Order: sequence, then C-alpha cells, then structure tokens
Amino acid sequence: MKSMLRKTLLGITTVLLLAGTGHAIDYDYSGNLPYHNSVLSYSFTTSGSSTVTLFSSSWDEGNFDPMLGLWDGSGNLLYWQDDGGNVGTTASNGVEYSHGVWDSYYSYDLGEGSYFVTLSTYYNAPSGANLSDGFNYDNDNPIPVSLWEQPANGIRSDYYSFHILGVESSQDNNAAVPEPSTFILLGAGLAGLGLVRKRFRKA
Repeated sequence: MKSMLRKTLLGITTVLLLAGTGHAIDYDYSGNLPYHNSVLSYSFTTSGSSTVTLFSSSWDEGNFDPMLGLWDGSGNLLYWQDDGGNVGTTASNGVEYSHGVWDSYYSYDLGEGSYFVTLSTYYNAPSGANLSDGFNYDNDNPIPVSLWEQPANGIRSDYYSFHILGVESSQDNNAAVPEPSTFILLGAGLAGLGLVRKRFRKA
C-alpha cells in the first residue's frame, strides 16, 4: 500500500514538474508593411538559456529587403543586422520556409528574460542604442512600400513573413488599437442589445 502511494505521489510530482517547465515554441507572422518608415515589432520571452532563431522568408518572393534588430526588455540594442546571408530552408511548426541571402537570419543562445525584435526596410536603421531613439526614416513623409524606390533594390512588394523560433511566448505588437469612436459604437451596440433583451423578458 505504501509503495503504491509513493508511486502515485511520485507520478503526480513528475506531472506537476513537467507542467511547470517552459517549452520552446515557434511563432510565424506575416502581413503587409504599409510604409517605407513603418517598423514591425514583436516581443518574446525565454524561460532559460535557449537557442532563439529569428528570420524572414519573403525576400526571394520579390518583397522588400528587411533589416533586423534585437533589443532587451528595457529597449537596449543587443544586435543589429542588415542581411542574414543564410540561403536555405528552416522549419517552423512543421513547415519548411526558404530564405535568401538578403533575408534576415539570426540564431543565438539567449538567457532567461524578455526581448523585442524589430523588422524594418533597408536602410531604416536605429537612430541610437535604445528603441526610444527611433529610426532613420521616422521624420520622412510615409511612402507606400509598393510605390517606394527602395535604395539598392528598386520597387518591391510590401509582403513580409517573419519567424521567431525556440521561445516560451511571443506577442505581435503591430495589432491596430481601436479608435475611441470604435469603443463608443461598440458600447452603443451592447446597450442596444441590452434593451432588446429586456423587452423580450417583459413580453
């Protein structure tokens, strides 16, 4: 009886320990970059020392030349890259993604913590050593990427495909925030639904 109880407790303990252990996850993002001075931003966390791989897979399809920045949780620049120089394929979530010499590609062992990664057009480089310093093209009038004569590359499309591999969690910081008017309309709609519901209850 005691041995069975010990085995049961050991099994429960093992399950709890495994449940509390962070697992490396891959994240895939894609979309369209609206303007030549737009900067894509993602945040991610690591639970311990792990190899994190960051890469784009869209240059070869005729899209803009990306530049990659890695920042710590306080926004300090850790690494900046123009071209990844890695030609080949890399698997993410069971899919093989191809990347060309001008795609971004960076793989490094990062310690536990929170990080940011940015993706911008060539040559929209950071203006300083912190994210708060902004980027070179910040004060330019926005030009749609699909109409922009990109330095050294000419006119290319605005699509991007970007991947963050081997992290505990990741978040897309590029989602549009609803305008105040949207919240007002949403509130009015919910209030209207409440009135309709009351009328049905009375009937």
